[in-house]
Amino acid sequence: MKKLKIFTPDDFPLPFPTAITIGSFDGIHRGHKALFKRTLELSNKLNIPAVVVTFNPHPKKVLYPEAYSEFLTTFEEKLELIQTTGIHYVCIIPFTKALSELSADLFVEKYLIDGLNIKAVVVGFNFRFGKKREGNIELLKKLGEKYDFIAESLPPIKVNNLTVSSSTIKGLIKQREIAKANELLGYNYFFSGKVISGKGRGAKLGFPTANLKVPEEKLIPPNGVYGVKVYIKDRVFYGAMNIGKKPTFEDKELSIEVHIFDFSENILGETIKVEVLTFVRDEKKFDSTEELIKQIQKDCNFLRKYFSIKGKNS
Repeated sequence: MKKLKIFTPDDFPLPFPTAITIGSFDGIHRGHKALFKRTLELSNKLNIPAVVVTFNPHPKKVLYPEAYSEFLTTFEEKLELIQTTGIHYVCIIPFTKALSELSADLFVEKYLIDGLNIKAVVVGFNFRFGKKREGNIELLKKLGEKYDFIAESLPPIKVNNLTVSSSTIKGLIKQREIAKANELLGYNYFFSGKVISGKGRGAKLGFPTANLKVPEEKLIPPNGVYGVKVYIKDRVFYGAMNIGKKPTFEDKELSIEVHIFDFSENILGETIKVEVLTFVRDEKKFDSTEELIKQIQKDCNFLRKYFSIKGKNS
């Protein structure tokens, strides 16, 4: 796979004309991929590079830090997912409050015309930009006539009567509708975490777990038990993940623990990737350790059947 070439405003003006799509692209879901596909079509037609233009940090993180603190993808994950789409160039524009005060006209002139030398731009149906979000597709088309570039917007993508958007997907994950969220994403929702030391309770109960430290800005599903797919280096396993405060033991800190089926190696300190595939049950306080062990065994048996695993991982 070809490595992404990253540009920033320090590289402006780019030495070649471009076809771009521009947005925050949290999640790189099916709607975003439709934008990338159309941008690639225009770039091929015009015989110029296709560039994804995005912002770091996410604009909402700068403008509304309290309201928007959780995202579907970290910035690194976003770049990794873009790389799988056939796009080879990304331009990262640092987002600041000063940038948010720039008028839409000036943003287009300074960044898109003078900086990126655009000949085509593709945006989503709800794309807004510039001071007070005054810029939209109508303005882009008007400026396209003035500066000689193509401006297109794509209609919303619908899956099972749901409009694909980052906010819809977030809502589904928060409602534990994991399968529906994954349908809209076009891949399984995932996070990567470093395996850290825990209290060792899982091993004592007969179900050793990998305790994960996950980036703060990453959206974590609500407390409960989930079926997961686990990537450890180049190997794939299945398992049961518990998110919560372990009410049976009255812990106060949230923990993310994964019991990996048919796996007993020490992976402390390693970073593993976890795909969330299905919700199993709510977090629950048990009256005894024995009851908890029975329930964990029941959860694991259910998931082994769900994943069609018998004695060994397959």
